Amino acid sequence: MSVIRVFPESHLKDSSDPHHVPLSILDSTVGHFAPTCATWIYNPPIDGYGISTQQLVLALEKSLNVYPHWAGQLQFMPYKPNEDHTHRFGRLSILYGTKSDPGVEVVIIHRPETISSFVPSATERETGLGWWNAEEAPLIELVPNSSFLALHDLIHYEGLPAMLVQLTTFECGSLSISIKLAHPLADAQTLIGFAHNWAAITRALITGNSLPSLNVVFEPRRLDQAAAGNIDASNPNPTLIKIARDLPLHRYDRWASSDGCPSFMTEATKVPLGLDISNIILENPLPWSEWDVSAPVSHYLISFTVDEVKAMWEEASLNSDVQISRLDALLAHIWILIIRARELVYDQQPIYLNVTLGVRPRLSPPLPENFVGSPIILAKVFTVGLQPIGKIALSIRSILSKFNSMNIGAMLHDLAFEISPHRIWNAFLGLRNTIVTSWLRLETYEIDFGMGLPRFVDAFMPSVDGCVHLMENGNTNDAKKKNWYDETVSVSLHLRTNIMNKLLNDPDLRKYRKNSHEAI
Repeated sequence: MSVIRVFPESHLKDSSDPHHVPLSILDSTVGHFAPTCATWIYNPPIDGYGISTQQLVLALEKSLNVYPHWAGQLQFMPYKPNEDHTHRFGRLSILYGTKSDPGVEVVIIHRPETISSFVPSATERETGLGWWNAEEAPLIELVPNSSFLALHDLIHYEGLPAMLVQLTTFECGSLSISIKLAHPLADAQTLIGFAHNWAAITRALITGNSLPSLNVVFEPRRLDQAAAGNIDASNPNPTLIKIARDLPLHRYDRWASSDGCPSFMTEATKVPLGLDISNIILENPLPWSEWDVSAPVSHYLISFTVDEVKAMWEEASLNSDVQISRLDALLAHIWILIIRARELVYDQQPIYLNVTLGVRPRLSPPLPENFVGSPIILAKVFTVGLQPIGKIALSIRSILSKFNSMNIGAMLHDLAFEISPHRIWNAFLGLRNTIVTSWLRLETYEIDFGMGLPRFVDAFMPSVDGCVHLMENGNTNDAKKKNWYDETVSVSLHLRTNIMNKLLNDPDLRKYRKNSHEAI
């Protein structure tokens, strides 16, 4: 194994001063999120000529020329409460273009296995019962962990990189490429956009073609400009605060959550030193009693075919005056299965689906697709007991539609004045909460570094009870797709082991298969 630090080719080669850029309002709110991370696993090259790790590192250096801040120092802004909103407590920034930049840490490692024994192909994952126990493969060993990321604990950052990469070669000639970024610097759309760019540079180097011109937008202030009102004023606008607080968002207050919290969260529930807490009104505590962090968790990938998703959508759309999307229907079906497995069918207390929502297209004017950062929020959908798929899908659609440019502007205003961007949690896990993230439409399986399309892509998520992730399965059968639902979809589920077993044995899991007794 070798570990190196990589910098943009342009690092320290120009005469410009170092750059110190405050991150956006939303970037600062995800400091406590797990890193944004994915691993692309490739089959051996058909012609026997693979890519060298040296070529990949060189292409990485060239790619970082348009992402130079990722080699910089992620850190806190100086706390100056009488200055603008970027200097309030706990706000984040990136300093880059200095001799002390930590760089991007790259790990290069070799494994003795063949890829066919390590992870099944897309066809193998979707045939038979249509699910795969992801714990059969040590996928975590392909993810870089040679260093902590900067601000991994919201305390330490000096000298720590904000980005890690691991290149793993296999005995058969296969390759895996894993990218891990501190969440404030990159949501999934940013990460996958970077992977596309890095792959394009790599292919050009291999073929000797001209390097492609990469274009990304790193301007955090553009998101902050979408906030309503004057976010640099001494006090917030009460009308905008009310609009924001009326939105369907959890407001769990970690400073009110010391009772019953697990030991690893004790420090996080304490009010940071240096803050004036005399006027703080504590809000809802995190419901620790609903989440047994010691219970074993299983991880399965469940495949749903084109016909299954279509059948879900058709049933969910029956007698609906509102246009239901296929994603609404798929989320509704998954949530219903989890509610059944958790035995909440007749429960009379609210049950929550927390949906990760990107705001780029929801702002006016919208942010471009190549906007770099983490402009995401978590919306709260709720139900009581088990409801039909049409009603659940309609609830999802109606809740998500509330997040328009005007309401998001009010929400950004509220967040800009929040005493700490890490205090309020908009989601939770355990019995009554599920968090879902979709990477559909991001062309995750279309990334070719010169070895063809990937055999498998692992969107690395924490193995915690109630974490759900959606992505294409990667098996297009050479068909040209227009939409994500033109191919099989892979749903990654992390659930308590006893709950997972119930879900996998639920006859309604394959309710929308043409013949529920047949294999996919």
